[in-house]
Amino acid sequence: MAVPSNFLFRAYQRITHSLAFYPTLIAIGFFFLCVLTMALEYRPWMLALKQNVDIGMVRNAENARLILATLVTGILSLMVFSFSMVMVVLNNAAASLSPRVIPGLISSKGHQKTLGIYLGSILYALLLITTIEQGDTDRVPSLGVLITLAMGITCLGLFVHFIRSISQSIQVEHILNNLYLASLEKLHTCSSKLAAREQQVSWPDDSDWITVNAQRNGYFKALNVSEANTLLRRHQVRMTVMAHRGFFVSEGHPLFRLERQLDEDTCQQLLDCFDFFIEEYASNHYFFGCRQMSEIAVKALSPGINDPGTAIKTVDLLSVLLGKRLELGDRDFARLPDEPPRLSYQELSLDQLLLQLLGPIRAYGATDVSVLVSLLQAFKNLLHRPCSTAQRGELLRHARSVRDTADRCLHEGREREEINDFIARLNRTLGAEQRPLMPLPERALPHDGA
Repeated sequence: MAVPSNFLFRAYQRITHSLAFYPTLIAIGFFFLCVLTMALEYRPWMLALKQNVDIGMVRNAENARLILATLVTGILSLMVFSFSMVMVVLNNAAASLSPRVIPGLISSKGHQKTLGIYLGSILYALLLITTIEQGDTDRVPSLGVLITLAMGITCLGLFVHFIRSISQSIQVEHILNNLYLASLEKLHTCSSKLAAREQQVSWPDDSDWITVNAQRNGYFKALNVSEANTLLRRHQVRMTVMAHRGFFVSEGHPLFRLERQLDEDTCQQLLDCFDFFIEEYASNHYFFGCRQMSEIAVKALSPGINDPGTAIKTVDLLSVLLGKRLELGDRDFARLPDEPPRLSYQELSLDQLLLQLLGPIRAYGATDVSVLVSLLQAFKNLLHRPCSTAQRGELLRHARSVRDTADRCLHEGREREEINDFIARLNRTLGAEQRPLMPLPERALPHDGA
């Protein structure tokens, strides 16, 4: 049985990222503003005030109707053009960057608010027109017309801002920076939970716990933590989420483990706390933003685009994010204010994260020495960060993969010398307990035959 809080949680996840969210709220606000304006328009004190103020006050019903109709037509044209620009941006982003960035562009609050003010101004003017009666000179909504004129001027300013914003949002540097900042913010949020780890939260071995399988197919993206914690506290049980956020879960796949067996109704209520949907938003989890950045780099390395500079910049930004990830553990907890946590997540391990994010860039940039050098530079920078011996081993393991790729795909002597130079720099950062990377062997150049 679906719990109302889970229904509201899923609705919130979809509504807040919808293109129509802010426009609908703003349009409703303008509707009530129009009702308030008409309630005050013909009050005695307002009529007396309008008699003493001549600036901007329209006295003639025909002029008022003409002004409102002109404003509606003009703002409608601006809105249509703005929507067209949004569609062009989405089409270019899908073609040249990655289709996964489209949900994030659609949910841009700045664009939604601009379109909402357009829509609200049109609604306000149309409602105002309906109150003007033909030939009635005593009941002219001059205050409403003045407010509509102010809205029209505001829409012109917003249109200029929208053109600047939409032209900037199509730039790959802007999109990468937004994804980087959103992922960094989520990592900072996770870092703020380090106090829980420093307090040595004891979590028992859950390998022999009761496993509950998924009953739906989809991409696991979110969990109603509040409702899940309520159920776990009520039944005094702990739970480990086995599925990684962002990965596809099929029916029958192990989804979570429980410390002890619970009744069927409670298990169904816990299953109902999980939300599955297609879109990925960097604001939901740092892995989503990092994966979108990796896909942008892979797309930049495709023969149709051939932009290794974007891939190198992406590797640099990902190295910073991975450096923050080194501070976190492979297990996260949903904190409770007055007792130890009862809900645990299994995050992607460092090895899986490096394979998911940097592995495709290494594969698609295998023949570009600048891309391989940037990957080695990223691993060298990560090895400079405080990390455990196991983490250093994983970083070195993936650095060896870059070295093996260079040995297999690079044949020019100068390119191999450049790789060896960075291998030497990376080896200098290793401790005595780590086996250094072997340099690339020299390859004999073919002699020109007569």
